[in-house]
Amino acid sequence: METENTGDPPERKRKTDGEGSTPKVKCEPPEKKLKTDGEGSPPKGKCEPPEKKLKTDGEGSPPKVKCEPPENKLKTDGEGSPPKVKCEPPEKNLKTDGEGSPPKVGATGNTEENDASSDLYQYTRREEFTSEIFKIEITNLPRFGFKQLKKRLNGLDVKPVKVKAVDTHTFAFATFRNEEERDDAIQKIKGHVWKDRTLDAKLASAAADPFQKIRSKENRAEKSAKQIAEELLPVEERLKNSVTPLWNVPYEEQLKTKFEEMEEALKNVARQLLKNIHHDKNNTDLKDWITAQRKLHDGKCCQLLPIKPSPVTEGYRNKCEFTIGKDVNGQEKTVGFRFGMYKDGTNSVGEPYDLIIIPDSMKKVVKCFQDFIRSRSLSSYDPENHQGYWRLLTVRSCLLGDLMLTVDFHPQQLTKAAIEEEKNQLQEFFTSGDGTDCNVSSIYWRTYSSVQTGSQEAVYDHVIGSKYIEEKLFDLKFRVSPDAFFQVNTLGAEVLYSQVADWCNATPTTTILDICCGTGTIGISMANKVDQVIGIELCEQAVEDAKQNAKLNGIYNCRYQCGEKQKI
Repeated sequence: METENTGDPPERKRKTDGEGSTPKVKCEPPEKKLKTDGEGSPPKGKCEPPEKKLKTDGEGSPPKVKCEPPENKLKTDGEGSPPKVKCEPPEKNLKTDGEGSPPKVGATGNTEENDASSDLYQYTRREEFTSEIFKIEITNLPRFGFKQLKKRLNGLDVKPVKVKAVDTHTFAFATFRNEEERDDAIQKIKGHVWKDRTLDAKLASAAADPFQKIRSKENRAEKSAKQIAEELLPVEERLKNSVTPLWNVPYEEQLKTKFEEMEEALKNVARQLLKNIHHDKNNTDLKDWITAQRKLHDGKCCQLLPIKPSPVTEGYRNKCEFTIGKDVNGQEKTVGFRFGMYKDGTNSVGEPYDLIIIPDSMKKVVKCFQDFIRSRSLSSYDPENHQGYWRLLTVRSCLLGDLMLTVDFHPQQLTKAAIEEEKNQLQEFFTSGDGTDCNVSSIYWRTYSSVQTGSQEAVYDHVIGSKYIEEKLFDLKFRVSPDAFFQVNTLGAEVLYSQVADWCNATPTTTILDICCGTGTIGISMANKVDQVIGIELCEQAVEDAKQNAKLNGIYNCRYQCGEKQKI
């Protein structure tokens, strides 16, 4: 199940590299807070345009449309007939995020404004799949946590593509792959009793395109003073502010600020827990425990230890995903990062050469790849109108010197022969052309179109070189496949794993259960101190990597299983 957490248009969810549907975060020097999500990921290390959760108004009703057969059937993922668009009037009294319902087509008033508002929903009328047209609203929900809601839906055998919980936590939205799954979900949810509340479900309307929403505001000269000031800055500084917003703050001061932020977060957790159980007579013990913890830890729900600083703060990123788009002037094909979020109306891309978190080898290969695509006639992909071909360049590097590239490419209407020609030219460029000096170890190609649904994965096509690269962690070696999870700061990961090992108090009779083990790094790094390691991972390729990594390091007390942790 996906959550609505990117800055891309509502119709597209980009597949990740096996790290799970991980939210993308700002790129800052890796302070290494030891409060992780169980994956051992260092905080604030994702090197992409900071695509945060979309907060759109777009839960409101789109313009009423004349119910006629669509001129072109929506493309599907090959699982059967194209989805049917059910033409019904918008639900009445549909709750929105405060922007109100979109204007009705044919309403009186300013024609130009009506046309602009209509563009907010243009993406739903394209010949591309979007789960937004199969959307429902779930109402009369009890107070819930997001994971609780997902678990409840799973228990009902409801399989949404996306789920969005509204801040009030009294209703939520869910989207589906087709009309049948949507209607089935409505039947299963309607009348279901959860925490003494009888749930209801009904059809809901698509979310507005946040990019078009901001653009319509700009057309009405509603830019804020902050936006204007930001646009007047040099391009290099704007990109630093977007990707590494604390670039001009001393590292020690960053650690202090973030420690204070974590303190406040833990205080909020304690307050929220008390609020949630205030009227629950069955949770008096929990209430007493939380109250005692607050007194003991200055209002926090638990103890917060000092941050472990990273041993390196520059050039530490071993993986970055570089957007391919147009420069700030909308002219040249550019490889780098967006200047802001799609939902804020930002679509242009800046070159990453002044960002201190990116290693020089990565900057060099980005520059060479940019030269290559500029020499080709095919355009970069435009997320606004879904035209163009070159989408994304993922670069993985390691301390041992290997470099792996993965190119995401939208095929549009190209023939297989035309796509193969682009692959061949790419291979020639990095093996015998101007890109030879980059010493690329491996290249993969992914044909990735917007028509794909959340159930589909883009296939990795190996172009040249090794099928994986090797990274050194402690005195161990780990092989890394293109979609496998690995800590983005290798030296920082050593600090983190050392602390985890200390806290485990492992003995020769200990069994380590490594949930969401990825390529097995944590378990393998501790294997020589314990009796056995059992790793569980959902990504099949990561499990294979974990097995090979144990074998590569001569470790034979580790075993790995592929599947959902709840079912193993």
